[in-house]
Amino acid sequence: MDFTPTEEQTEIAGLSARLLATGTAAELGLTGFDDALWARLGESGLLGMALPEEVDGGGLGLAEACVVAEETGRAAGRVPVVHVLAALQTIAATSGDRHAELLRSAVAAETVVVPALAESGVADPLAPSVRAVADGDGWRLSGTRLAVPWAREASHLVVSASDEDGTPLVLLLAVPGTGIVLEDELVSSQEPHATVLLDGAAAVELARGAQALEAALVRTTLLQCAHAVGVAEQALSLAAHHVSTREQFGKPLAAFQAVTCRVADMWIDVEAMRLTMQQAVWRIDEGLPAGEQTAIAAFWAADGVQRVTSSAVHLHGGLGVDVSFPLHRWFLAGKVDELGLGGALRSLERLGDLIAAR
Repeated sequence: MDFTPTEEQTEIAGLSARLLATGTAAELGLTGFDDALWARLGESGLLGMALPEEVDGGGLGLAEACVVAEETGRAAGRVPVVHVLAALQTIAATSGDRHAELLRSAVAAETVVVPALAESGVADPLAPSVRAVADGDGWRLSGTRLAVPWAREASHLVVSASDEDGTPLVLLLAVPGTGIVLEDELVSSQEPHATVLLDGAAAVELARGAQALEAALVRTTLLQCAHAVGVAEQALSLAAHHVSTREQFGKPLAAFQAVTCRVADMWIDVEAMRLTMQQAVWRIDEGLPAGEQTAIAAFWAADGVQRVTSSAVHLHGGLGVDVSFPLHRWFLAGKVDELGLGGALRSLERLGDLIAAR
């Protein structure tokens, strides 16, 4: 493995950073949808970096998509980049050209498609609680999906379900529609989420089987890990700048060994988050199994992002808890990443199960 960014990845990172810097600053958290920024991202082609050229994509891999996700975390952008990238990759990988028009529309930022794959609590996402009943060429879905990001803004959801035999399915659900109710939720970052209540909602099949569902979950997880890396790195940058310029007792805070060691620990966490994520992503792009590596990356992302952002708040003193100071945006975004990944212990349990099953 060579973790040196390729020329394409460097260019994508630069373009993403420049575009995300033009986003509308949030007054509190990540409230609202930045329509203007979303349109610019669509014009740039960044949303389709990892999709085939036949659907107006860039023909690149998951690594390039993760570069965009990381820059979104670094900017705390109020756009559903991570979730749309995950959903589009799942559709492209499972449906061939059956949904080419939807993919082209989403790449151009004309529509929003997001995944609804997470189970509530500690339930296993590979055993979906949503039930699917065959209905002609399609399926009827019943059940609940909690805290689906950007569901209110979406035109389609990628939903996991189980059929009558317990076989996992990955399905495409158009919203709004009959049998679908959205209930808005408030999460830590104030990013828009919703509970999706399904009662006989019509959906079409993208793929079936545990392997297809696991592939969708792995890509979604790694994109969120990449976002967490960006969040943590920006929190580290803000903390390093603060302790280098803030003085106490006539000298910068960074001159005190305890402060320097705390910042060094933050840097180690960020690098561990980045390298474990990149290792898993590399294996995906090489067509290698990456279940264990994804669990490791998810552990470091969930554990590291909360430790780094909490340390940044601590090092800022009173400024760290002032919502008029920018740092709180990354602290709140990091909390959503941590919980969205299911927490560190859940990833360790998953890793233990994988190792035990060898």
